[in-house]
Amino acid sequence: MKRIAPTQGLTFFFLIGLVILTLIFHGRIPLWHSLLLRYAILLGLLFVLKLSWDRKAMGKAGPFFHHFSPILFIIVIYESLGDLIQHLQPDVDPWLIQIDFSIFGIQPTLWMERWIVPWLTDILSLAYLSYYFLPVVLVVVLYWKGRTAELDRSIFVLAFGYYLSFIGYILFPAVGPRYAMTHLYSVPLEGSFITDFVRDTLNALEHNKRDCMPSGHTQIVLIVLYLAHRYEKFLFYLFLPVICALILSTLYLRYHYVIDLLAGMILAILCMVLGPLLHRWWNLQIKD
Repeated sequence: MKRIAPTQGLTFFFLIGLVILTLIFHGRIPLWHSLLLRYAILLGLLFVLKLSWDRKAMGKAGPFFHHFSPILFIIVIYESLGDLIQHLQPDVDPWLIQIDFSIFGIQPTLWMERWIVPWLTDILSLAYLSYYFLPVVLVVVLYWKGRTAELDRSIFVLAFGYYLSFIGYILFPAVGPRYAMTHLYSVPLEGSFITDFVRDTLNALEHNKRDCMPSGHTQIVLIVLYLAHRYEKFLFYLFLPVICALILSTLYLRYHYVIDLLAGMILAILCMVLGPLLHRWWNLQIKD
C-alpha cells in the first residue's frame, strides 16, 4: 500500500469499506449482488490504472487519466449509494427538523418563503448547479498550468471531502425538506424553464436521494474556495460570489436544513486541516 498514490489509496479503502458494509447488511439490500459487482469492477479499474501508471503504458495520456480518474470513481460511488443507504436505517429527517426548530424557533426554509420570486429562483437554481462544475474548473486550471504538486494535493483534499460526506450520508440518511416538509409549504418554487431544467435534470441524474446530511454542496465548495485561495487567487475571487449564492440556494431551494450546512462547514474545516497533512504523510510513506 505504500506504493499506491494517495487519492487512489483513499478510493481503495473507501471501496473496501463499502464492500464490507454491503456484506454485513446484505439481507436488507435487494441489489446487494449488483453492488458488490460494481465495487469489484471499480477495484479492478483502480488496479488497472495503478498498473498502467507504474508502467507508463498510456504514454502522454497517462497523466490525464491519473489526475482525472478520481472524478469517475466519485460519481459512480455516489450513484451506488442510492441502492445502499435507504436499506440500512430509517431516515433521520424528523431529528434534523427538530434540531433546526430548537435553534431558530421556526423552520428556516418555511421562513424563507417570503423571499420567493421567479427571477431569484432561477438565479439560485443556476448557483446550485454550479456545484458540479466548480471543483472541475479548479482541477482543470491547475492541470492546464502544469502545477502538478498543487493539483495532486487539491484532488486528494477534494476526494477526502467527498468520501467524508458519503460516510455522513450513510450514518445520517435524510431526504431533505423538499420531500420531508412538502406538506407544509404554501408558496411553490416557481421559476422559468431554467429552474425546471435544473430541478428535473438533477432529479433524473441523482440516483441517491439521501444526501442531505451533511450538506456536501456546502462542504465541497468551501474546500474549493480554500484551495483556490491557496493556489489560484483569480479563481477565488471569481468563485466567491457564486459560492455565497450556492450556499444560500441550498436553503432557498429546500434541499437542506441549516444543521446540514453547519455540519458541512465543520467537515470542510476538518478537510482543510487534515487533508494536506494526510496527503503529505502518505507521500512520505511512498518515498521511504
